[in-house]
Amino acid sequence: MESKRKMKKSVIFIVIALILVIGGLVGGIIYKNYRDDKLAKEKAQRKVAEEKEILETMKANYSNYVIIDKASKLYKLDNDKYIEIGEVSSNTILELEEIENITLDNQYFKLANSNYYISYKDVAVGEEQSTNANYKHYIPFDNDIVTSNPTNFYKDNELIYSINEELTLPIIINDTDYYYVEFDDQLLGIKKDNVSKTVENKRNQDVAVNIGVLNYHFFYTKSIGQVCDQIICLDIAKFDEQMKYLKDEGFYTATMEDMALWMEKKIRLPKKTTVITIDDGAMGTDTLLPRTLEKYDLHGTLFLITAWWPKSRYQSPNMEIQSHGNNIHNYLGEALSKTKAELLDDFKKSIDALDGEHTAFCYPFYSHNATVRSAVKESGFKIAFAGGNVKANQNNDPYQINRYVIYDNITLDQFKNMVN
Repeated sequence: MESKRKMKKSVIFIVIALILVIGGLVGGIIYKNYRDDKLAKEKAQRKVAEEKEILETMKANYSNYVIIDKASKLYKLDNDKYIEIGEVSSNTILELEEIENITLDNQYFKLANSNYYISYKDVAVGEEQSTNANYKHYIPFDNDIVTSNPTNFYKDNELIYSINEELTLPIIINDTDYYYVEFDDQLLGIKKDNVSKTVENKRNQDVAVNIGVLNYHFFYTKSIGQVCDQIICLDIAKFDEQMKYLKDEGFYTATMEDMALWMEKKIRLPKKTTVITIDDGAMGTDTLLPRTLEKYDLHGTLFLITAWWPKSRYQSPNMEIQSHGNNIHNYLGEALSKTKAELLDDFKKSIDALDGEHTAFCYPFYSHNATVRSAVKESGFKIAFAGGNVKANQNNDPYQINRYVIYDNITLDQFKNMVN
């Protein structure tokens, strides 16, 4: 009996032990599953939170224009993979391709005017920069450049982009040390020692060989009874008719920087190019002139006598102001009577009054001699204008550029002959 009781107890103990073991195993499995589920949920929650944070950062960093706060990598999309292709320098403003609805698939933002991308992590919201887009009117040369790898792009002698590719690009400006090309919808320079060769690429576009430079003085409104008794006065109705013709015929009205580059044969301008210049700053040049230029969105250059009127009087987005001297326009031949030192002093005062602007100069009364021209050059002017009543030519002296003087009795046909 005693042995049976002992055996029974042993069986009970074993059963209890088995129950405990099985219970422990089941409990362990249940706990493991619970822990795994909890960890998976926490991981999923973290992923959702991380993706939410990434998406919020992407949205916060995206804009049509962004700035790079440090040198950053550029990428190219190749077989659905983003491959590093180059670098963009710090403090560069980039224009991005528009994204209507940003998702996690947009972690690399595409540059608006190229096939390159940049990581959302490397940008911050920036502001659109005002850029000079005049180069878009230039006719590229009949040779393209082929760059060496890497291709380095410069702006104001500062490195902006470095692309690990050989590129073939049209030459827009052929300068002394740089070829200027269009990249990322802007004009950038490539050093000539970064070019392996040039290849012919005929444009078959008509380019300007001669340019009619127009020379105006005073404007008045005859229809309301205004009177101007000088032959160099022009009724604003005639000026409007002339400007409408230029606009309707698709003329490009060049700036002084354009003309300086063209005279040096560093650029090619379209055949339909003209230059609008106005001397002095007197009657109608602060009112009638800018209104008409703005009406037809044409560009003009006012050569201002800076001792007589302030630059602030002539503010217009369609008009640049250059020097007509400071105070050497009091009588015919005054400039010719001055010493070089006196001329240099006068030109400096004029340049200072124009906030340092000194691309172009216009001789008072069209009078100049070797001394005057020497002082103009020494003052840093790139080009200078006189009269002449013939077209400007690239083979002429850049400090004796001819202009057509516009008189009140001009006909539209005569005007057309000047610009065509």
